[in-house]
Amino acid sequence: MTHLFRNLSLFSFFALMITLVCWITLGEHSSDYPTSAWLIIGLVPLLFPLKGFLHGKPYTHAWTTFLMLFYFSHGIGEVYSAQGINFYASLEVLFSFLVFTSSITFIRLNARSEK
Repeated sequence: MTHLFRNLSLFSFFALMITLVCWITLGEHSSDYPTSAWLIIGLVPLLFPLKGFLHGKPYTHAWTTFLMLFYFSHGIGEVYSAQGINFYASLEVLFSFLVFTSSITFIRLNARSEK
């Protein structure tokens, strides 16, 4: 069961990265700020936990949940301020929530199996 939640957190993590790349490169933005700067701001924080996340380290999963709160908050703000339905912001909310919940569940199940 721990493998299921670990794989779900990995899938959601990479889906969040792909969503951000698509949103930044394909979505509508003001031309005042370069796309490369948005990519750096949006994706570099996700690169820090990548190694530990791929190796299934519970500690990395734990502090990644704090990082997901930032992306969840950003997505909620974008959904709220959008004129219509913002598809990318909705996906950001969904995937950050999935990473958060599946990581917490993975940590709990992993701790139980190690006892």
